[in-house]
Amino acid sequence: MIENDWKEAMKQMESIRLFSSLYVRKSKKGAVASAQEVDALFRIALTEVPMTPHLLSQSMGVSKTIVSRLIENLTSKAYVEKRYNMEDKRSYHLCITEEGRKQLDLLCHYYLDPLYELEKKLGEEPFAELIRLIQAANHQSQEEFI
Repeated sequence: MIENDWKEAMKQMESIRLFSSLYVRKSKKGAVASAQEVDALFRIALTEVPMTPHLLSQSMGVSKTIVSRLIENLTSKAYVEKRYNMEDKRSYHLCITEEGRKQLDLLCHYYLDPLYELEKKLGEEPFAELIRLIQAANHQSQEEFI
């Protein structure tokens, strides 16, 4: 690798890290749920198909081990429940509970306000283009992950 190439790549990586730290909020100290748990909770709540642990792992881009831990934590807090398949008792999908919905309502603005502010600063079209490019990059990376 040519020296200038890696220096430029590191500058680009710094830009990505800064963007992430500015616009992707971490969980508050003492929060009832970690940032990963909140991410999983949002995905379970918003899914249009039954969310299995495998699908959750794919959509979050994390290992099945991490998803198992997240599910265990979310079920112990009564934010999600497992609904078992009647034909195959080993398989199940996840559903958000009423308590989980209450937590999402409380957390929604905390996590989404930076995104709303970014849209105001950039304007609707540049913001939409940014999101489109991020989604394209994520899609490519998820294809490799699967």
